[in-house]
Amino acid sequence: MKITGTRSYILVEYDYRTVKISGELTLAPAFYAYVDSIYQWEPPYEKNTISEEEKQELIKKVMESNNPDFPIIFEL
Repeated sequence: MKITGTRSYILVEYDYRTVKISGELTLAPAFYAYVDSIYQWEPPYEKNTISEEEKQELIKKVMESNNPDFPIIFEL
């Protein structure tokens, strides 16, 4: 799993696909990711929606790989 991003989103490479997750970078520093923004893979897999099971697995994997110096926190 590879995680990159900007102040307003992160890109999570999971298996062979990538998902863009919207959120906000805070001064803490931490990134608050919006769960509702996890619904579609990035091209060339954009026609495949992300199931609820895949969404929960993505969140779980991101949380497991969290860096304590720069946490990613999921908000509903």
